[in-house]
This record gives sequence, structure tokens and C-alpha cells, in this order.
Amino acid sequence: MRRTRSSDPKKRRRDASRAKAVLPSTYDPAEREVASFPIVGIGASAGGFEALTQMLQNLPSDTGMAFVFVQHMDPEHKSMLPKLLSKATQMPVVEAQQGMVVQPNHVYVIPPKSDLGVIN
Repeated sequence: MRRTRSSDPKKRRRDASRAKAVLPSTYDPAEREVASFPIVGIGASAGGFEALTQMLQNLPSDTGMAFVFVQHMDPEHKSMLPKLLSKATQMPVVEAQQGMVVQPNHVYVIPPKSDLGVIN
């Protein structure tokens, strides 16, 4: 998942090397305008589904923010979390994927057996 581009050349080099190590993709940040919106990261234990659902039910679908949910889950089972959470909001709820561009008014859910990083 990617977001914005820094104007500081040293920081861009540092971020680029980290991006290659953490989340390689074909995404070229120079091809996109700099996005300016908050990304809200929310962590939850396996029992946090109800809290995540209640939060989404009480948020407007046009907050201008992106939401990234990291919930502890069984690594051996396919996650139903995106499908279940999508019933609680009008925002698109998707499973995060490598190289995906973060967009406002979207909800991203960590896939099972994964580490998640939002870069740039």
C-alpha cells in the first residue's frame, strides 16, 4: 500500500530502499499527485469484530480518511472480515494487497498470515 511522495531527496532514497525491502511493487510514486488525507490505523484482538463494526456503523462514508484494520486472526483460515465489515458501511472494504494505492473513504483489512506496511 502506498500513499504520498516526500519532497526531501534523502528521505525519498531512504523510503525507496525500505519500500523495496518491505513491499516491492511496480508502483511509481512519480506518476501520481501527492495525496493529502489521513490514514487511520486500527488494531484489534480476535474479539474486536464488534467494536470495528460499531465504529463503521457510526462513521459517515465520506470522512476523507482511509482506514486500515489490523486484526489478530487465525492464519489457517481465509478471512471473512472484509465481507462482514462491508455490511456495516457504505465505504468499500477490501483486503489489502501488495502495491495497492490507499484511497480516502476506503477500509483496508490485513490478509491472514501477513505483515502490513503503508509506504510513502
